[in-house]
Amino acid sequence: MLGRRSYTRVAISAGAEGVLSLARDVGIHLDNGQLVAISREPGVLGETVVVAVPDEGVNILVEIVESRPFITDGAVRHRLWLRRLNTDRDANESNANGRGR
Repeated sequence: MLGRRSYTRVAISAGAEGVLSLARDVGIHLDNGQLVAISREPGVLGETVVVAVPDEGVNILVEIVESRPFITDGAVRHRLWLRRLNTDRDANESNANGRGR
C-alpha cells in the first residue's frame, strides 16, 4: 500500500559522506567598520560561512556573531553581524575558482 506513513520513503546508504552547500542571496554592507549581511533567513551564531562577492571575484570566510530580526517594507528580514576569519582559505578558494585577483 503505497502512501502509507509506515512505507519507507527515504533510504540513506551507510557510510555516506559529503558537504552540503546552500546558496542564499544576501545584501552586504559595512556598518561602522563591521561587516553586516541582510538575509531572509536567520543566521546560526558561531556558524562559519563563505560569502561570495562576484563583483570582486573573491570569497570571504566569516563567522556569524549576531543575528537579529527586523521588519522592512512589511517583511521580516534578519541582520547578520559577521566577523571575518583570518585565514588563507579566502585567497585559496578564490584562486581555485579561477577568479583570483
